[in-house]
Amino acid sequence: MKAWYYGAAALTLLLMNNPSPSYGDDASSSSSANYKSTQNGGYVSTEKKESTDATGNTTTSEMKKSVDVDNNGNTTTKADVKETTDPKGLFDKKQTTEVKTTTTEKDGKTEYSHKKLVNGTAVEDIKEEKQPNP
Repeated sequence: MKAWYYGAAALTLLLMNNPSPSYGDDASSSSSANYKSTQNGGYVSTEKKESTDATGNTTTSEMKKSVDVDNNGNTTTKADVKETTDPKGLFDKKQTTEVKTTTTEKDGKTEYSHKKLVNGTAVEDIKEEKQPNP
């Protein structure tokens, strides 16, 4: 009976002196952004974010958007977004999602394309063309 009592007391002291790790303090994030105007009235902007959650999973997101305006006022807008999730561990599989969107407005006509890739495989591919209403 004494052995059980001493074992329980030793276990209690061990747990009190070495508490379980807290994951709440390990989360972090960072971000950066850049914006540049162009002479034709358009612009280019980039944004990058990186965050690590409490369990060690890292998510990186990059976005680039450009707007180009020609001499006739026609615009082309491109937006590319890439997000990568890297689970904690050496052999865990990354997941990368890319979205590419382009909109062109020329002479009243709008052309739109959207493509989404997950780990290099296209899951969405849309192309539309809209004519102006007469």
